[in-house]
Amino acid sequence: MTRSRLLLTPLLVLCCTRIAMALPIDCSKAASANERTLCADPFLLQTDARLDTLYDVSLRFLAPAERSSLTDSQRAWVKQRELCGTDKNCTRAAYAKRASVFEAILERAQAHGPF
Repeated sequence: MTRSRLLLTPLLVLCCTRIAMALPIDCSKAASANERTLCADPFLLQTDARLDTLYDVSLRFLAPAERSSLTDSQRAWVKQRELCGTDKNCTRAAYAKRASVFEAILERAQAHGPF
């Protein structure tokens, strides 16, 4: 096995494990119409897991003050997403827009370093 494969394998295992565990919405306790809509749609549930992973990774590339700001904006975003209720198109659009925030953080980190 090449050296790069030896280094890459643990990283892939870690990433896959994280994605498998990344279900921040507990469907057994889904209380709101939006949460029940997410839990009833496998695509939206997977999208939620992906966004949770992007959020967690993005936090690691920010300075402490930026982390706090991102955490606050994530809480606000969840409240906004809840306003979509049972509208799947609204929910999908909310996830796409929010994912772009995290993707921009990761692109900036890749281009310029974490801070």
